[in-house]
Amino acid sequence: MKTEKAKIVNGVFDEKLPLAKLLPLGFQHLMTMVGSFIVPVIIGTAIGLDAKSLAYLVSAVLFTSGVAILIQVIGVSKGIGSRLPFVMGSSFITLGPMILIGKQYGMPTLFGSIIGSGIIIILLSFFLDKLLLLFPKVVTGTFITIMGITLAPVAFEELAGGHGSENYGSPENYIVGLIVLAIIVLLHKFGRGFMKTMSILIGLFVGTVIAGFLGMIDFQPIANASWGQVVTPFYFGTPVFDLTAIFTMTVFCIINLIQCFGSFSIIDETFGTQTSTKTVVRGLRGQAVAQVVSGAFNSVPHAFLNENIGVMALSGAKSRLVPITTGVMLIVLSFLPKFSAVITAIPQSVRGGAMLAIFGMVIAAGISILSKVNFSENYNSIIIGTSAAIGVGSQYTADAFTKMPWMLEMLFSNGLFSASVAAVLMNLVLNFKTIVKFKSSDTKETPIASEAS
Repeated sequence: MKTEKAKIVNGVFDEKLPLAKLLPLGFQHLMTMVGSFIVPVIIGTAIGLDAKSLAYLVSAVLFTSGVAILIQVIGVSKGIGSRLPFVMGSSFITLGPMILIGKQYGMPTLFGSIIGSGIIIILLSFFLDKLLLLFPKVVTGTFITIMGITLAPVAFEELAGGHGSENYGSPENYIVGLIVLAIIVLLHKFGRGFMKTMSILIGLFVGTVIAGFLGMIDFQPIANASWGQVVTPFYFGTPVFDLTAIFTMTVFCIINLIQCFGSFSIIDETFGTQTSTKTVVRGLRGQAVAQVVSGAFNSVPHAFLNENIGVMALSGAKSRLVPITTGVMLIVLSFLPKFSAVITAIPQSVRGGAMLAIFGMVIAAGISILSKVNFSENYNSIIIGTSAAIGVGSQYTADAFTKMPWMLEMLFSNGLFSASVAAVLMNLVLNFKTIVKFKSSDTKETPIASEAS
């Protein structure tokens, strides 16, 4: 039997909106997730794909991102998909292993590892209701806060023009990016109705126009892009299922799963809902199913994009119809490379200005969760402080792990991994009796926000 709070969750996101509002709101989410479209570019460039294969990889990511959103928001049968307004995009956590596997084993083995690890995660999802006991508010709040902190430098690199670019750090990049940020903040403060709801899209549009007048946009990729392309499965060949590659990918996909779990806490904290454990399990299983589909269609594992929860918070539009619109747009764009090129042509400094506001909302959500933790009980102070220090330290001293085996180096140089492992282990050791006591009274419908912390 669902709790009263759990019943409320779906109703919060059931608002009906006219198409005239859904289209710009859905497009706003799409513009926000442009950063996730860079993942296939990074992978393809590192592996050495030609221009045609690289373009196809980007289209495949657009297509599978749309499919992943629809699986998550609409759902498949009763046990797959959370039916919550999440936007799904490329996971940065699995970027490292994808490049290594692609370089060492080739593309068929890379996509075979994505499919194989997705199947393993699906099997694990049937035990997730027990595993979620390891992630009370003290753990998820720490993880989400560190997530926002580690994302902030990414936003600043974008604001400066993108690390490695010729104009990196130039004054015009900061001017344009900060104009975008100022527009978003001011519209959120003083805007009303449509203007406030579309603050991010308006900021991106104005910033792009200014950047265009300053000669900061390269129109050549748009001119070179074709008008039509069909996304088909197994474009790079029949998948090869190598056990070493699958194991490596699975380890990082479990880390990705932890990040996805934290997204439910963010959405609860942002909108005052209380998601049941059963809904969380359905959502994580939906993410795993989407990963199998992604591997079949030559794409990458996906994650819940927490920045898009920030978009919902800033716009006030939380209807699940909005991400559904975004999903449909992504699928359509995957067949239209010319339009995809237009979106990806937005200057990095423009994206960076918007990302600062969005990632700031992620940090705020993590701090808000931690504010509800009793720091004087259950060793919470030392759990939060120590795990945060480990996460930040490992994130910004990655060269400290260069003498470890390559898999351990990738794992421990990831601040999110280090922080989450430290928080889970310390909570497990220091609060073992509390966890056992909570487990004895737990049910599948227990709201995750009510877990002991």
